[in-house]
Amino acid sequence: MALKYDWAAPAKLFFWPAEDGSEEECVYPTLDDALKAAGEGDADHAWIITRDGDILNPRVIATLREELAERRRRKRDKPFSFLGWARAA
Repeated sequence: MALKYDWAAPAKLFFWPAEDGSEEECVYPTLDDALKAAGEGDADHAWIITRDGDILNPRVIATLREELAERRRRKRDKPFSFLGWARAA
C-alpha cells in the first residue's frame, strides 16, 4: 500500500456500525496502538481517524496490520551485529 502515516501520532478508533447501536470511540497514543486494538475488536466494523484527518476503513486497517506484522517479522529476524554498531559510534 505504501501510504505514509505518522505512526507516533494519536489516533481515534471506533466501531461503526456497532452491534448495540452505540458509537464508542477511544483515542490511542499512537496509530500502532489503534491498529492493534482494532484487531482485538470487531475488525469488520473498525474505523480509525488519524491526527491528520485520514479516515481508515476496515479494509485499509487490515492491510496496515499485515504490513506492520511483516515489518516486525523482518526486524525480529534481522541478525544483530556488534561490528555494525561499533562503526556507527
